[in-house]
Amino acid sequence: MMKKLLFIPAILFSSIAYSAPKTSYVMDLNIANQLAINVMKACTNTTKPAAVVILDQSGNVMVSQRHETVGIHNLIAAQRKAFTAYSSKMTTLQFMRNAQNNLDSQNLTSLPELLLLGGGVPVIYKNQLLGAVGVAGAGGSIQDDKCAQQGIATTLKQI
Repeated sequence: MMKKLLFIPAILFSSIAYSAPKTSYVMDLNIANQLAINVMKACTNTTKPAAVVILDQSGNVMVSQRHETVGIHNLIAAQRKAFTAYSSKMTTLQFMRNAQNNLDSQNLTSLPELLLLGGGVPVIYKNQLLGAVGVAGAGGSIQDDKCAQQGIATTLKQI
């Protein structure tokens, strides 16, 4: 009987499978700066200069800049858009449209940290949230979203 009892734990522990460590990607300052440059170029080339904020994988500001012709309030808007995209893991343009179509979500506009206007885009690299971009002042929600998306696409091709 004792031999049978000792054999059972051996079977249980021998079947435990171990997986390889997960690779984690980090947005370093070089990538964040390049992302800001590419987003600003996309805005300037397609619409007009803007304010751009880049958040890292922890939701902290890494880069914040605005063109000299853009109002300073746009930096705050860009940061809130980036935070909203980071928090929701979706573009703020899509988040805004979802909230407009769902009565229960319309109160989200009352949260001071969130800004439900287009221009916030999460940065996803190999299925991981790397950070987020916020753009404001490029001419409206659709234009802000468009240049953020273009700048992100250009940067991810360079990594």
